[in-house]
Amino acid sequence: MSYKKISADDGATRERRFPPGKSVLLLLLAMTFSVRADLAGELSRAAEQRLAHYANEHDWLPYQAGFSPWLPAGASRLPECAQPVRFEPAQAGDAPWGRVPWLIHCPDDPGWTTRARVEVSVHLPVWVARERLRREQELSASVLQLKSLSLERLHRGFIAGRQPPKQRLLRDLPAGEPLYPALLAPRWLVKKNEQVVIEAQGNGFTVTTQGLALTNGSEGELIRVRNIDSEKIIQARVVAGNRVQSLR
Repeated sequence: MSYKKISADDGATRERRFPPGKSVLLLLLAMTFSVRADLAGELSRAAEQRLAHYANEHDWLPYQAGFSPWLPAGASRLPECAQPVRFEPAQAGDAPWGRVPWLIHCPDDPGWTTRARVEVSVHLPVWVARERLRREQELSASVLQLKSLSLERLHRGFIAGRQPPKQRLLRDLPAGEPLYPALLAPRWLVKKNEQVVIEAQGNGFTVTTQGLALTNGSEGELIRVRNIDSEKIIQARVVAGNRVQSLR
C-alpha cells in the first residue's frame, strides 16, 4: 500500500490509503502533465521569439502580446527525445500572430513529428486617420496618428512603424480608420498641368527643355508631356520631382 499524510480540520494528523494501482495512475498523470507543460512552454517561447524577430525587422513600436499554445492529446505519449526538440512554423510565410500552426520535431533516429498551434494576440500602435481623408490626398504626420489596435481584427493589414508613410491615398478614409497597404500608392512627383524639365539624352550629352505635364506621374511611370517650345506631345518617364526623361 501507498500512504499519504493529510491534516484534518482539528489539526490532528491521519493517514489516507491509496490502492497501488491508483498511485501508479497518479504518477503517470503527473508525468503526462509535465511533458505537455514542457512542450507547451517551449512552443510559447518559440512563438514569442518569432514575433519579436518580425517586430524588429519591421521597426514596430513597443507592443503587447499573449500566447496560448495548443498540443494534441497524443503529445503526452510521445517518446522521450534525446536531442533538443525543434519548433518551426508549419507555413513559414504566415504572419506570426493570430492562429499560427507549428510543427514540433524530435531529430532522433527514429524521431517523431507532431502538429501544434499557438494563438498569438497582439496589440500594436498603428497609423490611423486623424480626420476624414480624401482620395489622392498626400499623407503627413498632421493628418495621421498612432492608435493601439488588435492585429487579429485588421484583416486588410496595417501600417506600423515610427514614421508615417509618405504616400497618397487611392480612396477616401474615414476618421479613426487604420491605413492598410492596398490603400496606399507612391506620391506624384509630377502633377497634371505643372511645368516640368524634359531631359533628352544623346551620345555623351544631355539637352533640357521646358514642358507641361498632361497627366500625373510617380517615379518610373510614363506620362504625356507637351514640349513648350515645339508644342509636340511626347512620352516621358518620371525621374524626379517635376523632371522627366524623353523616350525619343
